[in-house]
Amino acid sequence: MKITKYLIGGLAALALVGCKDKMRELNTNPDTIGETDPRYLFLNSMQDFDWPSRGYLQVVPQNVGALMQYVAYYNGASAGNYCNQQAMSYASPSNISYNYDWWEGVGKGMVTIMTYIDDNMDEIEAQRYQDLRAICGIVKVYEAFRVFQNYGANVYTQAFKAITEGITLPEYDIFDVEMYEKLDDELAGYIAVLEQPANENTVQLNEYDPIYGYIANPAMGAPSARGDYETQRTLWKKFANSYRLHMAWVMRAADGARFSQVLPQVLASGVYESADDGAFSFLNGGENNGGPYNCAEAAQISTNYAVTDNFVSYLKELDDPRLPLLARANNLYEANKALQWMKAYFPDSLKFHDYYNRETKQWEDNVSWGGVLDFEADPMMAYQGVSANPGDVNISGPGQFWGVRDFTFRFYAPGYVPNGDNDNLGPWTVTNQGTPTEDFPATWTIYNPDTSFTIEMGSRPQGRYWVAAGGAQYGVASEGNGNGYDGSIDDRWSIFFRQPVYTYPEFCFMMAYLTLDGENTGSKSAAEWYEDGVKAAMEELQAEAIRYGVQVATNTEHTYYTEATGTRYVNPEIKGINDNGVYAIDGSMISSYLSANALSSAADQKEAVVGQMWIYSYRQPQKMWDWWRLTGYPKVVDVNTPADRPTGLYWVQPSTEADGTVLTWPRRGALPQPEAANNANYNAARDELLKISGYGSTYNETTGRIFWDKQGL
Repeated sequence: MKITKYLIGGLAALALVGCKDKMRELNTNPDTIGETDPRYLFLNSMQDFDWPSRGYLQVVPQNVGALMQYVAYYNGASAGNYCNQQAMSYASPSNISYNYDWWEGVGKGMVTIMTYIDDNMDEIEAQRYQDLRAICGIVKVYEAFRVFQNYGANVYTQAFKAITEGITLPEYDIFDVEMYEKLDDELAGYIAVLEQPANENTVQLNEYDPIYGYIANPAMGAPSARGDYETQRTLWKKFANSYRLHMAWVMRAADGARFSQVLPQVLASGVYESADDGAFSFLNGGENNGGPYNCAEAAQISTNYAVTDNFVSYLKELDDPRLPLLARANNLYEANKALQWMKAYFPDSLKFHDYYNRETKQWEDNVSWGGVLDFEADPMMAYQGVSANPGDVNISGPGQFWGVRDFTFRFYAPGYVPNGDNDNLGPWTVTNQGTPTEDFPATWTIYNPDTSFTIEMGSRPQGRYWVAAGGAQYGVASEGNGNGYDGSIDDRWSIFFRQPVYTYPEFCFMMAYLTLDGENTGSKSAAEWYEDGVKAAMEELQAEAIRYGVQVATNTEHTYYTEATGTRYVNPEIKGINDNGVYAIDGSMISSYLSANALSSAADQKEAVVGQMWIYSYRQPQKMWDWWRLTGYPKVVDVNTPADRPTGLYWVQPSTEADGTVLTWPRRGALPQPEAANNANYNAARDELLKISGYGSTYNETTGRIFWDKQGL
């Protein structure tokens, strides 16, 4: 009896926009299954893979990206991103969505398809779909492992069996070595299917596969169908082997024996060999209501955040050419009229400023800026970060970090009294200290008793990696399709975002780290894995910047105009960056970088590898959470002033602004409650987790650890 048909109808209703032709084929092609083609179910389940809802793409950098110290809120880093153990206040990377993806989304979809093949087809027909079943199984394990890894428990063995076995209130599986080995054995079984030649008359997944069924367009535009099924199934095998090794690495400290089995097995079966092997999901940038990469979203990541000082400083220390593609230029550029005005009438304001000494609690007059405003001598001052420490939120000035993104310069009429009655002091006149021009004459009259200019010191993140065309914060769609804070892209539907799932650079960095740890990773040395990873990471970022229309990489215009906003400098001209055309990372830049930052010359080679993963994970910060827990890098350092910055890779020790209470990072998530009806089993799982050493005394004490997390113990 075809008992799954009732589930299928609900899934089929989730049709992808633009799939009407495929639906017509399903209704008219005699070679397709009469009721439902499982390939179409796969396409529906895997659309927007890893990103379940509109706007979700921006939420991850705002939450996990801040925790991994890539970005901070424009008005100061938030203590709420961290754990305050003294106050028993615990945070977690709540927006990683792993549990939702498993229980309500992709995991459920994969099991439904596998059950459909097993229970609704005769043996001959089911054999034609064994490739698809194996691929569904690979995705199933991928989804489930992330829940186990980060929460310590998951509904797995009894999951999704309400119809087939009548289990409406499934019990939870607690994650332990036995559960991991079951997952690993299951994944190995799916890999074994793809290792063998495809069955006769195998139904080819082809364009129904949004991961490997398409090849990215080298320019902006829709990906093209791969059209080579043999390569497609081989790529799924490589993905499964590569991710199987990642799982084994996560578990290595808890199950070293299984790691020693997995490593030679996956190397023999076939792992990633080039950037083309990596797994990505494609998201479209138009205004569809459900799209995660949606140009109709407010550009929150660009307007409300700044990159961090330690991230920018690390990139500058390495002379890393990725910086302009990751961060937007701040307001320190020659065409800035506010800076030109200050240079003309108050030139010393760009050299000196009063400074409040927090130790002596006294103001010090005319303290040197120390060159941080001297963008003419150092154009890279256009790229600066704000402190990742919430304790620095109320500081900004000479010799200090930028506690917030913006700094306001104020100029007062002679005789001005703070908080006094100064209404009678205007108008007043200032004199040009340099050469008068039409824009800046010999004298300038100011009609209020004071005047001010707010300058963005912290650089904003390049927002187009998270919201199509920069979002809808300022642009007016009716005015030439102007859309987005950072300029216009006329046809937002032509933007196709490639979200990394598991890619070649991160695989290379894992292999480099394992090699440094004494593991035999095949014919490559740690340095070769490292170099391959860096090269692929840079080439990937350069290509993505073009695909998404990142202004510095695609636009020779520096301003953008609409009637609603006037003229805005959306792509400032920075000497040595985009003053002679668009910015691009080319092969010679990559070669020079690898020569200057050779792994062999690093004082701490493991740190150097993790540093590259930190840079690469900018667009997928949840990956860095894994790496920090596995390796202990970056080191966490108390850094009070820019003069205290250490060399190498580091995170800033966070603290509260009010009393300096030391904050820390979560090491796990708190197991979410998916369905209230299953509370008894949910509570039983929580009780079991609390019995595990190191998990914590309460379920939401996220500074505790899942059993595999032994780093630093």
